[in-house]
Amino acid sequence: MSSAGQIDAVRPRDRPATGAGGTDDARLTARALADLVAAIGGPAFPNALLDALRTLAGVELCSVFLRDRGEHVELIFAHGELPDAPGFPLRASHAYARSYWRSDRQLAQLAHAPPGVPVVTRRRACDIADPAYRAACYDRAGVAERVSILSPGHPCFAVNGYRTRGSRPFSAQDFARLELHAGLLIAALRQHLRAEQAARPVGDETSLAGRLATLDYGLSAREAEIVAALMLGETQDRIAAAKQLSATTVITYRRRAYGKLGVANRRDLMALHRRLMTAPNPLSPARTIERRALDKE
Repeated sequence: MSSAGQIDAVRPRDRPATGAGGTDDARLTARALADLVAAIGGPAFPNALLDALRTLAGVELCSVFLRDRGEHVELIFAHGELPDAPGFPLRASHAYARSYWRSDRQLAQLAHAPPGVPVVTRRRACDIADPAYRAACYDRAGVAERVSILSPGHPCFAVNGYRTRGSRPFSAQDFARLELHAGLLIAALRQHLRAEQAARPVGDETSLAGRLATLDYGLSAREAEIVAALMLGETQDRIAAAKQLSATTVITYRRRAYGKLGVANRRDLMALHRRLMTAPNPLSPARTIERRALDKE
């Protein structure tokens, strides 16, 4: 962070003028942004956002996080796939939201920045000091660097795009394009979340798993995914097929998760789901009593 309290970012004077790609690039950008706006409120929005980021800066994966006041980061969605690491974006993003965000200096700066225009930042895997964070969220899938659009405020948002080691590094022109369109991308994201919340009050699997993973139950990312799918009515067989797991593995994750959540059956699980939809921190009764006891010590 600079002495003025601003988040460190690539400054406009460091970048060449936009438009170097010519008319074809401008047309592709306009089309990608139009598709993004058209997808607001619908299930195609994560893919449209990835397409927009790919058009602007050649990213391969994307993730979106929200941080409100307090010690809580929520995964909105993660999108994209790597052939050699199936399921990596979602698993890494859940791990980040659960614990590793505390090692992210840029996100810490964002939480204390005054509301204002979005800024574009970059982070290379080799610059991450926390080896566990670097391994879980970058090295295991060969992710080399991240470019982020950070939107200060309450809540604040981080829109991230990633490149793997086989791709060229992000360029000054990539940053220039992202900075030029950052306001539109963040506005589209905010509008999408409003529309999605109004249309789907029960939530979706990604956001529900993200919330479960960041609460005090101690669920792993995979346990949170399985429980979220069960809460939304999926059967164990369909979950196994969708996530390319054996039925036995799904049962093992379910049993572990039930133990951590303090539920014995599907009825208890659905009661917990209802609390998740209405309570800010829906700890089970046993965990609430435990927490109160700890608070008194």
